[in-house]
Amino acid sequence: MSEADSTHLTFLLRLKDRTDKLSWQEFHRRYGQLLYRYARARGASHADAEDVVQEVEMYLFKAIGDFEYDARKGRFRTYLRSSVVHAMSRRASKKAAQPAMLDPLTLDYVANEKEASCDARWEREWQLHRLRWAMQSVSNEFERPTLQAFEMHVLAGQPVEDTAASLGLSKASVYQARSRVLKRLKERLAELDEDGDV
Repeated sequence: MSEADSTHLTFLLRLKDRTDKLSWQEFHRRYGQLLYRYARARGASHADAEDVVQEVEMYLFKAIGDFEYDARKGRFRTYLRSSVVHAMSRRASKKAAQPAMLDPLTLDYVANEKEASCDARWEREWQLHRLRWAMQSVSNEFERPTLQAFEMHVLAGQPVEDTAASLGLSKASVYQARSRVLKRLKERLAELDEDGDV
């Protein structure tokens, strides 16, 4: 097991202690926006997407006590995607008197790996989630003008000339900012476990 895998598993195991408020806050900080954005991408309103996030977290809170790690069962990211899909289905189907939970004993995945990997919306949100996390984790390594140049030129797609003029930098400085931040982001993303979990 790699160091990243071990760190991720340690985090999930900390969640088994339902009284560990800091770990649950960390879970929400890590994954709340991912779940929200994916629900919105699937057509949920703002309010419904917020409710879906709360429901996913509530079901995980109930299920995590019996969690046993088994890599053969699938990826945690697949569980998260399935949780959103099922929460939205439960909300759409008012007929269900008792909503079915994902298996709390195994955190088994209702949607198989193939289905999850074919879901372009989920894959896009997952990759953006990883990028946001990496940006946040390396941002203190750069001066503000460097980050601004990167955000304007690379993330917002502004031409080098416009970025340089807006920030009072040379074009060479913008290119250098792009190169330095991209290099560090690639290094940081490479440190994630094989699933890309953060």
